[in-house]
This record gives sequence, C-alpha cells and structure tokens, in this order.
Amino acid sequence: MKKTLLLAFATTLAVLPLRAVEMCWVFGNNMILQADRPVPIWGQGKPGEEVVVEFAGQQKKTKVGEDGEWKVTLDPMPMNATGQPFTVTAASGNKSFTDVLLGDVWLASGQSNMAQPGAEKSEGGDALASQPPNPLFRVYPIAYNEWAPEPNTKQFAWDKKVSNWFEWIPARPGTSGVPYWFGSMLQKETGRPIGVILSPVGASNAECWISMKDLEADAYFKDVVENSKNRIANAPAEQEKFQAEVDAWKKRKADAAAEGKPFTERQPHNLRDELAVRWWVGALYNARIAPLRDLAIKGVIWYQGENNAGKRGVNAYTTESYDRLMKNIIASWRKQFEQPDLPFHTVQLSMFSWNDGNGRTPRDPNKPGGWTIIREAQEKTANETPNSEMVVSWDIGEKADIHPKNKRPVGERLAKVALRDTYGKKDVIADSPSYASHKVEGEKIRVSFKNTHGGLKTKGDKVLGFAIAGADDKFVWAEAAIDGKDEVLVWSPQVSQPTNVRFGYIQFQDSDLYNSADFPLVPFRTDSLSIADKKGAEPANPES
Repeated sequence: MKKTLLLAFATTLAVLPLRAVEMCWVFGNNMILQADRPVPIWGQGKPGEEVVVEFAGQQKKTKVGEDGEWKVTLDPMPMNATGQPFTVTAASGNKSFTDVLLGDVWLASGQSNMAQPGAEKSEGGDALASQPPNPLFRVYPIAYNEWAPEPNTKQFAWDKKVSNWFEWIPARPGTSGVPYWFGSMLQKETGRPIGVILSPVGASNAECWISMKDLEADAYFKDVVENSKNRIANAPAEQEKFQAEVDAWKKRKADAAAEGKPFTERQPHNLRDELAVRWWVGALYNARIAPLRDLAIKGVIWYQGENNAGKRGVNAYTTESYDRLMKNIIASWRKQFEQPDLPFHTVQLSMFSWNDGNGRTPRDPNKPGGWTIIREAQEKTANETPNSEMVVSWDIGEKADIHPKNKRPVGERLAKVALRDTYGKKDVIADSPSYASHKVEGEKIRVSFKNTHGGLKTKGDKVLGFAIAGADDKFVWAEAAIDGKDEVLVWSPQVSQPTNVRFGYIQFQDSDLYNSADFPLVPFRTDSLSIADKKGAEPANPES
C-alpha cells in the first residue's frame, strides 16, 4: 500500500536524527532579532548537554532537558543597525550566525493578497522595482511544509533548512507588495532595522491559522472543529482513492496510444482535496506559526478573508462567525507569543465581484454579497479588539481581479497605523473617515463623519458609492454631495421619505470619498437588516 501524505509526514518526524543544538529555521545569518524586549532562543539537543548562547555581550547557559529541549532568554537589547555575530555552542557541535541586527520583527500572514507582487499600477508601473536596496530591511519567507496535522514545535534538522533571511531587494522577482511597502516605510520613518517574517498561503481560510485546541475551546465552533477532524481522519483514504483514479486514467491513456486511438479524456483533478488542507482548522497554524513558538516580535499584519467570503470549505462566512473567529485567532497568537497586547493590524477586503466584472449580474444594493459580510466583520473585530486597527482598501479593488495589483497604498496605510499606534508618532494621520451620525431632512439624509482631518473630498467630479432606502427597506442607488467639511447629503428621486443610507455595501461598487489625508471612507450602513443570508452572497472566483 502506498504511503499516504499523513503517514509520510509522521514517519519523517519519527526518524529525524537528534543532533546537538538544533534550532527553529527562523534563526540564521542576516536575521533581525527584536530589540527592547526579552528575546527567547530555543532548540533541541542531547539531554543533559550544556548549551551556551552568546550575542551582543550577553552569555546565557542552560542544559538540554530530558525531553531534548533547551531554551534561554536574552535580556532586552537596544536597537543596533551594525551586524553582530551570534553563536550557540555545545560539546557536540555549534551554530554560528553572522550579520545579526537588532530592530523590529513583524509577522505578515493571511492569504494570497498578502503574498502577491504589486508593482504594475503603483506610480507608473515601476515603483517597486525602482526602489533602492536597503540593508536594514530584511525578509524571511517561510517556505516549509504547507500544512501539518499537529503543532510542529519540534524542529526539522538543520540540513532541511530551505529558506534564509535576506536583504529585501525590491527588484527581486515576486516581491510581495503589501509587506514590502509596509516594512519599507517603517524602516525609512523610524531608522530602525525592520524584519518581516512572511507567512501567507493563498486560498487559505482563517480557520487554518488557529490551533485546533484553541478553537475547540469555543463551543460556537464545535461543528467546524469536528468537520476538520473528519477531513484529517479521511485524508489518507481520499488520497489513495484519488491516486487510484489517476492510475486508471493513465492506463486508459496508454492503452489508447498503444492501439492508435484518440484519447480526449481529461486527467482527474481533485481541486477540492488539494485546497482542503488549507481549510482544516489548525493546518497552517501547525506548520507555519506554532514552530515560531514564543519568538519576540513587534506585531502582526494580516490580509485575509476572500476565502471565507466565498464560503470555501467549512468556514465562517457570516458577520458574527468571522468576527468571533478573528477574535479567537488574535487571542491565540497573543498567547503563543506571550504578548497580551501584541499589535494585530488588518486589511479590510477590497472591492471585487467576479460576476459583476463579467457583466453577468447587475449591481443590486439589496444584495451585499460575501465580501461585504466579511468587511463588516473585519470592522467589528478591529473596533472591539484593543491594539488592533483596520485599514480600508476598497478603492484599490478591481471588479474582475481578486488580486488588486496596486499594493502600495495598502502597505503604506498599514505602516501609518503602526507608526501612530505602535511607534507612538501621534502626528501621523492613519485613520479613514467614518460614520458619526445621520438625520433625515425632508427628502434627503444628512450624514456626518468623523476623522475627516480637515474635510471630505472626492478624486473625481462627484460623490459615488451611496444607496438609500425608505420604510420598505428597498435600497436604490443614490445621488450624494459634500455639504460643508464633514457632512454629505444623500438622496434619490425614487425615495421621497428616506430612512436609511448605506455606503460601500456591495461586492463591487464605484465609490469615491476620502478625507484630506487620502484615506477612503469606511463602508457603513444605518440599517440593521440581516445581510448574512445565503441569497445575498455570490460565489467567489477561486484563487489560482
């Protein structure tokens, strides 16, 4: 019988030779360690053997425990942009790293829009590639097993290391746009070395990024957890079944060729099962977050939600469920990294509508769609979670492309949030204008906004993006005009007695309203109608 994916993974761990001073793959040459706070350093070795860690004038000693684990914690160290040596020694061997800096380490995660390159539409098309190299801005792209059935806190042997820290040269092919622009701005504005640990996976659900144990503690997600457990248990049989189908197809193809007959049958393709590993609770957390253990980091940036908006797999796709799930994820990561106030900044989903982009479905303000539901949840999570901010990105969305190419505004908006909230630069404007109040004035609704920072503006010749409804709760597209610095009047000849107003509450919508700092308006609604029913959501375009 052929080995299954799960069996092969378990066997690999079982036969892994135990050597001295094994360490997590994130430690290496050119790495950046977190300044100004205690820095845990850990690994594996031979039980009872002494391990000595030396860096920046500090020397820490410990002995490997009976479980083969060792750990020391370096005292807080100030920022240092000059590379230093870092050594870990034991009687049976050592690790020696060079050019190690002290600065700030950020973890970038989510799905493909956090990983996607972005230069084509950024200031003429060559903005990314034209950026000069910066030796104080470095990246570590996690390039290890995509998923794991259990938390992978026992590290692979050093000779299995397949990625390294390197200076983030913007012209390098495939440079991830959002984290690049985020880290680049931080480094320039703070003067500190900035390191980004890059860990997004395309087409991944949010559920994959939390430990099974942590999500299981919330009874609300009982069915989601059980479904994932069943997927994991059934994976070996599913893989064998699919392989048998492929083998049978290959035989039919070979037989046809031998007989000189045409063969047009397509090869079996288990897209569902290929993506299913990204849908299991804990699958990506186990492989890409758990190994980092309690690594000292500055904060997290997160860009995810497309898969949940499209209801792919066994996921949370209502406002309540996604909001609750994200709060669990944030709490779980803060617990793992032993930072109860760890900054966790997110990107609200951009405008996108596959059907609208192909002209198949007219835009209906009464059908919000899955993207809108997740956007609403993202705002709720940010508003109710301390030290968590959300940046708005609807204005860079592309109606027929799930991967907007202009990543620069998103990365720099995240950077401004971090500069203001994490680095204490209170003079930095980092918030979007948002709804404050509204009142009915005859056949119009006057909406007041906060965080306009001097006034509202459009980038075109008119205000776009509003819908209005009367007592029948039927929304229609509306006219709108800025009235004063902080207010907008909204109306429609189809609604003589308006009661409620919406902005940006649809999959894709032509919108145009900003504050003086070019931050786009946060989508909002004044009604309390349910937008989470299945009729309101359209299917997503699967990520490639």
